[in-house]
Amino acid sequence: MSNPLLFQCSHRAQGNSNNAVNLFLEGVREAGGDAESIYIRKMDFKPCRACRICEKDQASPCALQGKDYALDLFETMLAAPFVFFAAPIYFYHLPSRLKTLIDRSQWVYARKMKNDPEVAGRPKRPAYLALFAGRTEGEKLFEGSRLTMKYFLDSFNLELQPPLEFRGFDKIADMERHPEAAEQIRSLGRDAWKNHAG
Repeated sequence: MSNPLLFQCSHRAQGNSNNAVNLFLEGVREAGGDAESIYIRKMDFKPCRACRICEKDQASPCALQGKDYALDLFETMLAAPFVFFAAPIYFYHLPSRLKTLIDRSQWVYARKMKNDPEVAGRPKRPAYLALFAGRTEGEKLFEGSRLTMKYFLDSFNLELQPPLEFRGFDKIADMERHPEAAEQIRSLGRDAWKNHAG
């Protein structure tokens, strides 16, 4: 059985998104499970060319197949029992490297629209999300990121659960100053594994 996947989506090596992945993993392990952590900053993804080759027929590959890690990562996501993403907010949206990966998932979406059983036949599974914004104000601060993640994940038959959204988190040590936030994330990891195991 594949492990759950935890995505650290910040371009910064240390910080709130990194801490969130570690805390979520602690929760999973406290519940008796394990997971694989993936660091988006360490991966280079080529941007989608909008060539539409993937839409042609059932067997059409991505034009960029074998040229980066994107398709391998998508195959792993299709097999995962659940996923967790932790990301900062940049200009009211997701970091650029994550957004490039999301754009490349047109390949998965096209397969689902063609009723490829390897995609469309996957069971519904949960997806968890924690977002961190340095800003403390902004009515729609998380709205764009939330919608993008919802529909990105839907292509994989992953259902986005209510996200954890944190305002005023900008510095590396902010999580240490907010133990209640840390416990929320750890608890989410525990519950995710318990619900998966059950």
